[in-house]
Amino acid sequence: MDLAFLRPLYDQFGDYVSVYTNTDRIRQDAREAIGLRWRNAREQLTGAGASQATLDAIAEVLTDPDEASAGRAVFARDGAVVFSGALDAPPRREIARLAPLPHVMPLLAQHRPAVPHVRVSATKAGGEIVAIGGTGEGWRDWVAGRAWPVHKTSVGGWSQDKYQRSVEEAWAENAKALAAEVIEAARRVSAQHVIVSGDVRARTLLMGDLPKALQESAAVLEEEVTADSQAMAEAADLALSGWEDTLVRQRFDDWQAQLAHGRGAQGLAQTLAAFEEGQVSSLFVVDDPSSTATVWVGPGGADVAATQEEFSERLTGQPVADRADSAIVRAAATNDAELYFLPADLARRGDPAACGGIAMPLDGVCATFRFSLQSS
Repeated sequence: MDLAFLRPLYDQFGDYVSVYTNTDRIRQDAREAIGLRWRNAREQLTGAGASQATLDAIAEVLTDPDEASAGRAVFARDGAVVFSGALDAPPRREIARLAPLPHVMPLLAQHRPAVPHVRVSATKAGGEIVAIGGTGEGWRDWVAGRAWPVHKTSVGGWSQDKYQRSVEEAWAENAKALAAEVIEAARRVSAQHVIVSGDVRARTLLMGDLPKALQESAAVLEEEVTADSQAMAEAADLALSGWEDTLVRQRFDDWQAQLAHGRGAQGLAQTLAAFEEGQVSSLFVVDDPSSTATVWVGPGGADVAATQEEFSERLTGQPVADRADSAIVRAAATNDAELYFLPADLARRGDPAACGGIAMPLDGVCATFRFSLQSS
């Protein structure tokens, strides 16, 4: 998971209000229920010292009559909303929090950022493309190839073979044109995955014209559906989930191998120290909504340590305590580290001294380094 989209959240430090609330409007009394939830949250935040200007800015988002999401996470400070994320279901927990850092982890755990990909419906005359970028926004395009001839005929005659060859040539030409547009669409949204549907012959030709990397990461839907259809969206979600699961398991296997050679860390203390050194390339966390672990943070993205003593030894300034998960997301987002949520079966519990009782990876946190910290 690339967290670059979160960086604007960390331009400032301190007095962040984080609100997670149910904004589902299906029920007839939804408007009143949303208003009541917000009033309760506002009272709590006012008591904690949040500014009224900041709370007013959040209210505009949560009480917007055009709000269509089932849940929403809002992060604000200094009288302005800095970032707001829609949830496709009510939040797992209602949260109203004033703290040095925005509490982003629940948003990432419940509503993972979109994986860039391209959906293609191939026809013998061209095709349709829908490209989905990392923000979840998409754009659509149609590719019209040679309009004639694209259909074979059973009519005989001396020109039959020539006509049939012309049809095959038209199909091949149209497939190449479609492939070129797919490649360009993938480049524009930084996609590594393609989901292909459509006419059997057309999609076979298309696949042959794609570069090897896209061929190997492509999924084929054995149906003739449009690129913007619900069936295609469901097929894309299924394929992307499978790819993500495979990727995180491969990266976690790599972490276990690298750990033995000084190119990895596990546990909060080691991982946070690695962020200070700018070493973390891949960060792995176990989703633990009940976690109450805290660390010590300063204004910089890598200004974080497991204890106040460690902060004083390695860093300058006066630290403050905040949630460990909030701090580790900031460190990853501001240091270009990829974030991976570990599937439950990869974690091992049972260590009462570890955060959340997670024994492997220790504290439910580990990281792969960009290069070894061991002296050569």
